[in-house]
Order: sequence, then structure tokens, then C-alpha cells
Amino acid sequence: MRITNLWLQLASISLSAFVPFTLSIELSNSISQSPFGASENHLISSETRSYAQDLVKRWNTPGLSIAAVKRDASQPSGWNHEFASFGIARADGSPITPDTVFAIGSNSKLFLAVSIGLLVHNGSLTDLKGRRLSWQTKVKDVVPGWGLMDKDAESGSTIQDLLSHRTGLPRHEFSYKLKDGHFSDVISTLRHLRPSAEFRETYQYNNLMYTVLSYLPTVLLNQTYASYVSQHIFRPLNMSASTFSVAEAEQSGLFADGFQYDLVDLPNGKNGTLKPIVPFFIPKGHEEILAGGGGVLSSARDLALWVSMFLNEGKHPYANVTIVPKQVIEHIAHGRSVADGGKPMFPELSPKVYGAGQARYSYRGREIVEHGGAIPGFKTGIARFPQDQFGVISLSNDDNGGFITESVKWRVVDDVLGLERVDWNSRYEKIWSDYLENVQKHTPRPAHPQISIASLVSLAKDTFNHPMYGTFRPCLVPGSQVLLSFTQSSFALPEQPHCRGFLASPPTQRLLSTTNLASPTFLIPFGSGIATHLVLEHFDGNIFNLTAVWTNWASRQEYINIRTRKHGSSRLENLTSVDRERDEGDLITRWPETFEVEWVDNGSTERGLAFRGGFWGKEGPDSRNPGGTGSTAKEGAEVWFRKVELK
Repeated sequence: MRITNLWLQLASISLSAFVPFTLSIELSNSISQSPFGASENHLISSETRSYAQDLVKRWNTPGLSIAAVKRDASQPSGWNHEFASFGIARADGSPITPDTVFAIGSNSKLFLAVSIGLLVHNGSLTDLKGRRLSWQTKVKDVVPGWGLMDKDAESGSTIQDLLSHRTGLPRHEFSYKLKDGHFSDVISTLRHLRPSAEFRETYQYNNLMYTVLSYLPTVLLNQTYASYVSQHIFRPLNMSASTFSVAEAEQSGLFADGFQYDLVDLPNGKNGTLKPIVPFFIPKGHEEILAGGGGVLSSARDLALWVSMFLNEGKHPYANVTIVPKQVIEHIAHGRSVADGGKPMFPELSPKVYGAGQARYSYRGREIVEHGGAIPGFKTGIARFPQDQFGVISLSNDDNGGFITESVKWRVVDDVLGLERVDWNSRYEKIWSDYLENVQKHTPRPAHPQISIASLVSLAKDTFNHPMYGTFRPCLVPGSQVLLSFTQSSFALPEQPHCRGFLASPPTQRLLSTTNLASPTFLIPFGSGIATHLVLEHFDGNIFNLTAVWTNWASRQEYINIRTRKHGSSRLENLTSVDRERDEGDLITRWPETFEVEWVDNGSTERGLAFRGGFWGKEGPDSRNPGGTGSTAKEGAEVWFRKVELK
């Protein structure tokens, strides 16, 4: 019934899509060195550039930016910085350059870890009880409103626990609200999220905890997190292109379009069409919720300074003045949680430990500290080899660009460190091929499924709520209603007031045009930042298959309206441009996983929807599904949406 969930298992290598797209791209490539001088022994050789360009074509990716940094005593600055760029930054054909700005996703976490270290090192800051701030400060003593469902985790979690992903809480990323969310809203509702492990039992990656910690500059200094990073990191390091502000990045003219596949449906073998995500995934003015976990926008040139600063023990690589104290650099790199199940995926790698915003392991006997990044439209990787005084940065503006960033990274690493080359790309192609094969395996619907008319009626008229995930009201798709005729029912199913307009809206109509309506199907408007629609397809009895869908239609309309007002709607050429964007710019993307939902109506105490099958995103070898033998559907739900009794 549900698809085997490989997506999270492959997340550590930033899963990429090896599928064709229809966008015509004119490839370009360039290489440049630091203005402070170039080494005769290139960090990014001409052979590596050719290899990277071949991979850009092979993986059909829009653009790629690479930076390599290494301490080099032969240079006046003491450092060699090299850059290589391939493909396009935007749909208009603008080329990628070392100054192109990318959303770096979870590579933003290291900026938060450093910021926390600076707050701790400050020495004069205290928690709510007047005690000096430290890595071991209890979150409950420094963050107002903090609470978790697991009371041991609520009372015992420290700043370090949140940084090292060991609270016992799985991802719960469908709960993110980008537009309406605020720190206080997120923090006050965390107590309603179910844990999947005991406190400190296992590593479970969790972006929400980084959102919580990004509130600390506000609590301690009455300063926003974004302004704190700008004051203490961006400006001192001369990272002039780096920002959290979408508006600033756009105004620079250097912000890349992220690309994503429209109408992709991997379980059913549909690759979709590659399109730019315009406007950017995060709405302007609503960046703070994702800032700590994934909000940095930066360039290869700026990130070269960032990586060099770490290799230089916290000092600016050129000015040699301290930006971050050495003890902070060392503390956040120290491994405290065992990541990726404690088992390496390939023989060249050791098990990984996770410190704060970075993982630490060895590659063929050489120590590496790194992190990956993924946000809709972008994949990034930033790695450094402290003992070799060397680092590499790879940035892609392709939602499916993870394998190419990894393949190119390892090629640069092998060459610079003088190691025999490993054919990483062939490995990744095999992983992707196996994934596609697995993602298309699912249990077929029974030939004669049981259908509960009472459940269908209830779903068509009821309202459901989860304190953090929000409220939703399902809409029965009319095209699937006729399939109920065999039940010999003559009544018409009820319709919620909002359903007619929702089902008739352009994005819903586009979605329905590619949806198999061979079974009773409900669509649910969903306010998550990564899912705008939930599709419930009847499977058997009270069990439904669930797929999550994200569309940028609403943000597109706002973007087009702003452009129309800005340029004047009376000019025919502007109207033509806007109309063309309206027709060609909308995106609908399906998540590849299929989850399970059970409609439960067991009297007044247990009425609602039980979401299962990986919806909460648990990880770690010691994590567990909720409930147990003999548990009720409500007890066994990863997320329980309670039926709301309306007055």
C-alpha cells in the first residue's frame, strides 16, 4: 500500500534526480582564482572542470558553482581560492559565476552554531534564572514557552542537545508554517508533537530545534538572529553577498533561480518538466522561521571566506583577525551524536558523528568536517579537511542536484589530496536507479475494496485539527464520487462551503488533471510550508493513501500582481510578459512517498485521522513507531488529527 521510504535514508547524500528535463540550457563554464594570486598547482584542474561540465549535462542540471580553498604559503595572502562555474543561474540564461547567490539550506546551521558559541563566549549573558549562559544551559531556562510532549526531554534538554539532534523528536517538517508562523507559535506548540525515541537515545535530525535556538539573540539581546549574524559574521568576514533577506538577494541581481520539476510523479514514472521557482520558496518578510535551520543565502566566493576562517582557527583568512574564538570552532566540531545509524554507506567512509551544524568522519583516513544543504530548488555541500588545510564548496540551483554536488566534491578532494580517484558518479547513478525501482513498488489496491459510506460522509463534512499542524477540511473530488454508484446509495454526499472554490482553482485543476481518480479521492487544502495540498485516495475500508503536494500558485499570483502594479498594466508588452509567466511559471510537485491515513470513529473519545507510514520523518536506528501491540489507532498515530466538534 505505501511506498518503501528511501527518501530519508538517502538524505545524507542530498538525493538527486537523474531524469530528463525539457528546459533548453546553453552551458557555459569558467574558472577563476582569488585576486590574491593563483597557485601553479590548480585546486580545480582543467580535467576536473571538464568532468564537472560532463556531469552537468549527464544529470541535466541547470547550474553548478564550485569553490576550493587551501592554505598556500606561496601566495601573498597565504591562501589559494579557486572557483569554477557551469550552466545558468536563471531561466533568462544568466550564467553562473562565483558571485551567484544560492540558498544554501541546512548549511545555514553552522552559522547558528557559531552564533550560539559567540553568545556563550560573551560571558555576560544569563538565562532566565540569572545563571551564566553555557552549552549546557537548559532550554526551559532560556526560551520562554518551551515545552515537549516527553517531559524528560522538556526538562532535561540543553542547548547542546538541540544543536546535536538528540531530543527524541523526529522531523515533523510538514508542520512548518512559513507565512503565518512566529517563534512564539512554534515554541508553544512543540509540546503537541509526538517523539519517536527517548531523550538522548538516538540521533534524529530536526530543523525545528534550530528554529528554537535562533530565537536566543532576541531573548538575550533583543536583537533578531539575522541582524546578529550580519553584525558578527557576515560583515567582519566581508561576506558582502550573504544575507537572510530574500528581497536583498533579489535586489542584488545575483540571486539564482532554484529549479524544480513540475508535475513530477516518480511513483508513477512521470519525470515532469524542469521550471524555475519564481518567486523564491520562502516568502519575503517571512524568513525568520527557517533562518536558523536553512535561511542563509550566499555565494561561492563568500563561502570560500567562511570555510577558510574555520581552517584558520576562527581568524579572517586575509586580515588574520579573530572572528570566532578558537574554542568555539573546536567545540562545535566535536562529535556528540552518532549520525546515519552509525554505519557508513561506502567503504571509504567511517561512521559519522554530529556536533553542532556539522558532521565529522574520515574519508580514506583523512578527517573531514562537513554538512549538506537542501531547500526547494537548491542542493549544496560544504566540506573541509582540517589536517590538510583544504576545503571544497559545491552549490547547485537544481532541486535534484545533490548527486552532482557530491560527485564533483569527491573528484576535487581526490585530486587535491593526491588520492586515487573513486568513480562516485557511477555509484550515485546506481543508487538513483535502485531508488526509482523501489519507489514504484507499492501494494495494489484490493480488487474489491471495502468502502464505508459513513466514513466518506464524515470526511466530506468534518473538520480536523492538530495544534501545530493546523486545521483542515477535506473536499471530495466530484470526478471520483460517481464511483460510489455500486454502493446502491442514492444520497448526495455533503460539500464543505470552501470546497467549490478550492476544487475549481487553477492549481487544483492542474493537479486533478494528473491524478488517477479510480477510487474515491479527497483533496485537502494544507497550510504547510512544504505542502499546499494533501491527496487522500481510498485504499480499503477506512484506510486511505496520502500524498503531499506543493504548488507555488498562490505566491505566483502575488508576485505577478506586484509586477503588474510596478510596471503598469496598461502596456501591452508587460501584460504579455505577465500572461506568459502566469501560464508557464506555475509549479506542482508531488512528494515521492506515500503515507497512510486511517479514519477513526470509535465513539466520542476517539474520532479523527491517524497519520502513519513515515509522515513525521523519524530517523535513527533506535527510533520507534508510536503505540504497540493492542494500541488504538489514535495511540499508534505519528500525527493525530482530532475531529473538531463544531457548534
